[in-house]
Amino acid sequence: MVIRNTEKKASLVPALDSSLKILELLAKQEYHSATLTEISSATSINTSTCLRILRTLEEKSYVVFEPGAKTYSLGAPLIALGNRAKEVNDYIQVASVYLKELVKTGFTFVLVKRIRETSLMYVAKEEPSLKVRLTVSMGDSFPITAGALGKCFYAFLPDKEAEEVLKKLIVDNQLPQYTKNSLLTLEELKNQTQKIRGELIAESHEEYSLGISAFACPIFDSNGEIVLGLGTYIPKSIIGEINVEDLKSIMKKVAQEITEAISTLV
Repeated sequence: MVIRNTEKKASLVPALDSSLKILELLAKQEYHSATLTEISSATSINTSTCLRILRTLEEKSYVVFEPGAKTYSLGAPLIALGNRAKEVNDYIQVASVYLKELVKTGFTFVLVKRIRETSLMYVAKEEPSLKVRLTVSMGDSFPITAGALGKCFYAFLPDKEAEEVLKKLIVDNQLPQYTKNSLLTLEELKNQTQKIRGELIAESHEEYSLGISAFACPIFDSNGEIVLGLGTYIPKSIIGEINVEDLKSIMKKVAQEITEAISTLV
């Protein structure tokens, strides 16, 4: 049975839904320390309701209030929850090991997982030990179809799920625009989806973030369904200085190795 979006909303517990929105917001790098006003505005939660929720979370130590700056940040108990979530999701632990070898190329590598119908989240990362490097924040999320990782994940969704994603993202027959290079039309997305399925790798150049190029490969479960995305971010300015085809070959090989390694776990 297909549950319609309106039915899903009707089944939500408002206070719990708002609490999770606040915690997810504070997990983002740009909101790691935020005021009541900033949190209320970013989550579209009424200020008084937002304050009551924050005080409840503070009482349980899930958020910490800094009186001087009047800001809220995530509390220590969430570390234990996060570590336990990693332990339960054994396949992510196994997949993460492969990033340590990839990072020797000098670039940042990440794993993403689908957390909602239209969102992906960083669940693992490895960054090179360089003074200047691209970095991402664990727990940050972004829309499916955004950039190489988003397109890669979208390309391997079952057709019905892909249709549902588009219904929620399309506005005025256009995909969300993040930069001047973003994919906007369904025709562009369709063409790239076919290419990604054929080559088992996606790429983007300043489609989601200016100055950033990205490459991504799918990782499948034992049923052949995509469960993770393997990606890397590279400054657009140095793309001409590296052997892109070698990098893509390495990524495709490792993605296949991860798929095989987790086949008994998921």
